[in-house]
Amino acid sequence: MRDPSRIYRWTLLLASLLTIGYLVAAAVRENYLAEWQSVQRTYRDLLETRATDERGRELARNFRLELKQVSLPGLATVDRCVTCHNGIDDPRMTDVPNPHAVHPGNILQHHPVDRFGCTVCHQGQGPATSFPDAKAENAFWDYPLLPPDLTQSSCLTCHDVQRLPAAQVSLVQEGMKLYEEKSCASCHKIAGRGGILGPALDNEGLKTKHQLTMAKLDPPHTTWRWQQAHFRDPAAIVAGSQMKNPTVTERQARALTAYMLSLRKRDVPESYLAPDKIEQKFRALHPAPLTGDQSYRQFCQACHSDGSYGLWDRKFKRFIPAIRGASLLAVASREYLEANIQHGRPGTQMPGWGKQAGGLSAQEITALVDYLKAAAPAAAAITRTLSRGNAERGASLFLRNCAGCHGAGGRGGAAPEIGHPVFQQAATDSLIVHTIRQGRSDTAMPAFQPPGAAGLTDAEISDLLAYLRSVGQPHGAQAMAQTADNSNSVGGKR
Repeated sequence: MRDPSRIYRWTLLLASLLTIGYLVAAAVRENYLAEWQSVQRTYRDLLETRATDERGRELARNFRLELKQVSLPGLATVDRCVTCHNGIDDPRMTDVPNPHAVHPGNILQHHPVDRFGCTVCHQGQGPATSFPDAKAENAFWDYPLLPPDLTQSSCLTCHDVQRLPAAQVSLVQEGMKLYEEKSCASCHKIAGRGGILGPALDNEGLKTKHQLTMAKLDPPHTTWRWQQAHFRDPAAIVAGSQMKNPTVTERQARALTAYMLSLRKRDVPESYLAPDKIEQKFRALHPAPLTGDQSYRQFCQACHSDGSYGLWDRKFKRFIPAIRGASLLAVASREYLEANIQHGRPGTQMPGWGKQAGGLSAQEITALVDYLKAAAPAAAAITRTLSRGNAERGASLFLRNCAGCHGAGGRGGAAPEIGHPVFQQAATDSLIVHTIRQGRSDTAMPAFQPPGAAGLTDAEISDLLAYLRSVGQPHGAQAMAQTADNSNSVGGKR
């Protein structure tokens, strides 16, 4: 009889031979055909061709094919980049291709590889021994290799950008300037100063791609590609984004991206920090107060533009007041302006800018009011200040003439919330009456007592004033609801 187990023995033998063959091939590939070994052999040939003196010949003779790494416990980093980048500190390698070329510039004179490594500036997967793995764009690695022009963003970890050669950090400096010109701080905080509509950006540079919405972004999914695309068209990258389109070019988006990547709260040993960085940290704890012009440019301009005219905000479907308009500044007191800046206008996109909110000191708020008032015309004489009339009649007038823009009870409309406590506490009766009578010539607010034309009588304006002063009280809201019910009943009888 034929042995039925024979086929299984032959199968086992063939499988064993194949396994041994694969193991031998893997060992040969790992020890003799690895990418880094091929790179080092090429570099050894370069060394021999450039060995023109005894010292050069000695270096060529002593060169060994082996894995090389830099261990940096202080930075919690192990870098093997020097396994392939053998010539980064050899000035003879100025005209050879990468990865053999000398490092450009004089960076290594002040940042020796054995002390700083490579990934502290370039990012990437330091322990890798092949370029795709080191680049790590498609791997589960938090910080892939930065493009060459964005590596300058790493400089700010240890240096004050103002003390570095401008040519080395030109893109970051351009981004910082754009951040101020575009008034990005109107919505975002850095170091506790700025608006609250967007996220704080203090640690934006250390975000990983897993913290960003990548669904609308084509691969590779990196944080800098997300940032650049987001600056070009926020809503196209994040559905429903409230961020206004900053209307920037590709170059400007790249510069803003470089600045965002530089915002890192990375804890590095003080021995790695340049003296100017320590000085910068001290100045950040004791910042010089901003002038009114600087504060307006950084925190107000994005929404109010130059402030001369009222604007319709298409993103938030609201009117933006003309805070430097002649008709407002002619009647608005310093106290009114300071209160609105200090506390903001809750219920709108206008945040508070006081020390505990937007980070502005009392001195800076005063300077900002000075800047606003500097655009004011000669103060208008406000005559015929009226006493308050009947709030119930005023509620009916408000429904017919004001609620369409200001919302029921002066809250929640497209125009400023005149029923809000901040406005109620800051605005005087004279300001309210004058605004109803004269309107705001530089906004959508019309005059309700125009010269030479029919309009509200003084008695009706008195009633409106009484109602506006009542809306913050419980009976004011009740009066509004009752008036609305009465209006609906009358309409039904008709």
